[in-house]
Amino acid sequence: MSGFPDWVRSAAEHLAAKDSREAVLVGFDGFLDSIIHVVDERQSATEFTRIDRMADLGKRISDAAGKSTNIELVVDHVKLGGNGPIFANALSQFGHQLSYIGAIGGAAGTAEGSVHPVFQDFASRCHRVVPLAPPAATDALEFNDGKVMLGKMIPLNDVSFDNLLKQLPREELVEMLKVTGLIGFVNWTMLPYMNSLFEGFADCFAELEARPYVFIDLADPAKRTREDLREGLAMLSKLQSQAEVIFGMNESESIQVADVLGIQLESNEARAAEIRASLDISITCIHPTRSASAASADGAWTIPGPFSEHPVLTTGAGDVFNSGFCHGLIEGLSPFQALACGVSASGFYVRNGESASEAQLIDFMHAWAEAGCVSPY
Repeated sequence: MSGFPDWVRSAAEHLAAKDSREAVLVGFDGFLDSIIHVVDERQSATEFTRIDRMADLGKRISDAAGKSTNIELVVDHVKLGGNGPIFANALSQFGHQLSYIGAIGGAAGTAEGSVHPVFQDFASRCHRVVPLAPPAATDALEFNDGKVMLGKMIPLNDVSFDNLLKQLPREELVEMLKVTGLIGFVNWTMLPYMNSLFEGFADCFAELEARPYVFIDLADPAKRTREDLREGLAMLSKLQSQAEVIFGMNESESIQVADVLGIQLESNEARAAEIRASLDISITCIHPTRSASAASADGAWTIPGPFSEHPVLTTGAGDVFNSGFCHGLIEGLSPFQALACGVSASGFYVRNGESASEAQLIDFMHAWAEAGCVSPY
């Protein structure tokens, strides 16, 4: 694929030559993720074939309408989850100094400031953690062509800027922000008081001399009203007056955002450019499963991805893409080169079931470039 291997290779070489790392602050959700396979047919107590296509599960359910059906779920494993922790965990693997604020606290009755056991290892790699609530929970039904996320969200009602200030005084938060190169606001959809966090941080940003990068991922906004979404998008434009806003979306999310903004474009690249212009923010990024597109004031770009036909794990792949993309930007790469970091980070993740270290990311990028950046790779 002409041109792409050289761009990927140059991005990898740039990362290898850099030895500086930024302080990053990420929030504000937190989930216990149960990774689940749906049984198609069971051969024995220990063996079964799984339903590997979402449409097949949908058909089984729709065929049972007016009757009933039994669907067996097998929990493969339970891990830390949530857009914020997965995004933050991947950034920490690249060597950045990480602080995390969010719903990763112990259960009711545990000491204030305690961390849930599933998040202990993650917290040990953080420079600082501020637990605001216990984690919510997700049952993630995994298929080869996507996933169904079944969430239980009540703990997230305690995640707000007022509750943050009860544990982290405003003066202390401002001092933290003064040395932070990237702030990640993720999962707006599931956090009913995220706009209060946008407002509170925007007020703090006014006291900073430098303009930090602010990464925002709404997560799937389908369950929120159009008016809610308009209000959230307006906050992105407001934050841009104090920071360099990076807005990340998957393809479905970008279509929903475009619809609210009155944008009707088929191309992800064109849609990314028009959303960026409409909101007047620094960078937009759209990441479907087989490619990724980004736009800034300098132009718009698309890069293919190292797609895997048989992923080990897909839950969290979008967050890992976001981590690679943001890592590239804060390390000084252009948005197009940062796309190479993003698709390579997610490509490694879906093949290995874990986030790459920077050395592993660089090796993967070189190997993909040598293969001609073909997809699938």
